[in-house]
Amino acid sequence: MALMFLSLGAGCTAPNLPSFSVFPQDLPSGDIDLAVGSTLSLEQTSLNPLERLKKQPQRVMTIANWTPNQNVELSWDETFERETAASIAARSEAERATGVGEESHVPEPVYETVSLQGSIKSDALNDGQRIFLPSEWQEREVDLGGSSSTVIWLSKAQYDELAATRHTKLSLSVFDQGLQQVADGIDLLKDLLAKAQGESIAAGGDEDPTEIVAGADWGSYTLKFNHEKVSVQTIQAENKFASYTILANPDNPLILEVELKAWAYGTEAIGLVTDDLKMSGYAVTEIYSNLPSQ
Repeated sequence: MALMFLSLGAGCTAPNLPSFSVFPQDLPSGDIDLAVGSTLSLEQTSLNPLERLKKQPQRVMTIANWTPNQNVELSWDETFERETAASIAARSEAERATGVGEESHVPEPVYETVSLQGSIKSDALNDGQRIFLPSEWQEREVDLGGSSSTVIWLSKAQYDELAATRHTKLSLSVFDQGLQQVADGIDLLKDLLAKAQGESIAAGGDEDPTEIVAGADWGSYTLKFNHEKVSVQTIQAENKFASYTILANPDNPLILEVELKAWAYGTEAIGLVTDDLKMSGYAVTEIYSNLPSQ
C-alpha cells in the first residue's frame, strides 16, 4: 500500500541526510519495492566521532531471495583501501629512530586493496524482534533461520505496532560472537553486551531498553533510488541507545539508518568497541530495485 509523502511538521528535524547538489523529488515510500536482484548500498557510522571524519567504504548488498514480510537472503561485498601491516611497522620504526632535532625519514604509507564478502539470511520478517548490525556480519554464509533477527528490517509485527501506537520493542543483535568472548572477565563489556541485547533494565526504574518510541510526525530521508535522488517518507523512532529511520512502507519496512548514541555506552566502551570490534550504525545511501518501470 503506497503511503504518500508528507512534509515534516513544524519543529521536526530530519535525520543526517546525504548531501546533494539539487533538491530531490518526493517519492511515495510504497514505491520502494524490492525483488531478487535488487541492490542496497550503505555506509557504516562508527560510535567514535573521530572515525566519522574518515571516508567510509560502501557495502553493496544484493537480494538473492525476498518474500515481503517473510524472509530475505542477502549477499554482500565491500572493497576498500587499507595500509599494509608492513607499512605500519616501517613507519612506526622510522618514527622511533628519529631523535630530537633530527630530520625525519618516515616512508610514505603503502596501501592494499581489501575485499570482503559474505551472505546473510533471515526468516523472521513476520514477527522478529532484533536487527543484526552490518558491522557484525561475518565473512561467510550466516543463516539466522529460526532466530528472532530480521537483519536490517522491522518485522511486520513491529511495524504494525509502531505505526498504530508509536511504540514497539527492538533490540540490537550486536556482539553475538566477538564481544561475548572479549567480555569474559571485563565488567564494562559484560554490561555493554547486556544493554545492547536488551537484557538489562535500568537500575532503579522500569525502563525497558528494547522499547523504541516514534515521533508524532512523519519524517523524511534522502537517498538515491534507481539512480534518481529522492526523498521518502519515514517513521523516526528512538530509545536511549539508538535512533532509527524506518521506511514508511508496510511491505518493506527497511531500517534506512541506525544512529548509535555514543554517550549511552560510555567513553570507555567507545574506545574499546571502535578499536577492537568496530561496532557501528549505518546509513543506506542507494537502492536499485531491479523492477520494471511502472
